[in-house]
Amino acid sequence: MAPTVCKLTGKEKTKMRKPVVEKMRRDRINRCIEQLKVLLKAEIKASQPCSKVEKADVLEMAVLYLKSNTCPSAHAQSYTHGFSRCTEETTRFMEQQIAKPVLMEQCETTQRAKASAESVCAHAHGDSCQIASKSSGEHALWRPW
Repeated sequence: MAPTVCKLTGKEKTKMRKPVVEKMRRDRINRCIEQLKVLLKAEIKASQPCSKVEKADVLEMAVLYLKSNTCPSAHAQSYTHGFSRCTEETTRFMEQQIAKPVLMEQCETTQRAKASAESVCAHAHGDSCQIASKSSGEHALWRPW
């Protein structure tokens, strides 16, 4: 006898798949709750040492554990630390920006002092700071190196 082939409509396929999908979802939930049990082993033993722990109990313990271990003060401290660090860097940057014109003025003052010292040298020694170039007839500045 030849096998009969049944053609299912979309609605019938959905009806057949729904229990399979639902079972997969329940399995996922149960697997995650088992993992939470393993992670919260110490807390579960402390609160209910002998009795069987229900899924709802495991979830409640997980929520309490997360609430107690993630304190908002840690976030506040990290925010405060970051803010103070940003303020310090801004202050340092501003001090450098203010210091740059002062340093530039100091450099310009030093350069003016060198220029005036060289001019004094030229006036004091007359033309001895310059060497005449006989071939071109130009005067070159004398340099010791």
